[in-house]
Amino acid sequence: MATQWTAGTTSGQVLTAATLNTIGAAWESWTPVWTGSTTNPVIGNGTISGTYTRINKLVIAEGAIIMGSTTTYGTGTYRISLPFGTAVSVNGSVGYATVFDASAGYVAYTGLATQSTTSVFEFRIGNGLGQFSPTVPVTLANADQFRFTFIYQAA
Repeated sequence: MATQWTAGTTSGQVLTAATLNTIGAAWESWTPVWTGSTTNPVIGNGTISGTYTRINKLVIAEGAIIMGSTTTYGTGTYRISLPFGTAVSVNGSVGYATVFDASAGYVAYTGLATQSTTSVFEFRIGNGLGQFSPTVPVTLANADQFRFTFIYQAA
């Protein structure tokens, strides 16, 4: 993890525009960990990626899982790791996520990203469909996508 605050100011130093421009350094790459509550999925030839920025305790992160032809889907409710642990209680809403069904022309299913623990979140699909799993909201297959964004307070 790179340092997000690099101003190096000291007490009594004049704060300049150049120093202010160092707040919130460039977004950092991060690889989310994708697990299942019963059996973990395996990405195979799919991709998992993410980026985040952190300013003091504020974390903004986004990521994507794109299923490949050799991806296996595991069992149980899916969970995605956060780049940093949260200060918010479990079951707090930390963002949103969308599942895109490639076989249906990328129909989107959206919902809330909620904390399962202080280090992972689960995805609750809208309209009472339940929690994101290998078969909810659709049976996952090659080229389907899971994209998520969250904003939260780090511990």
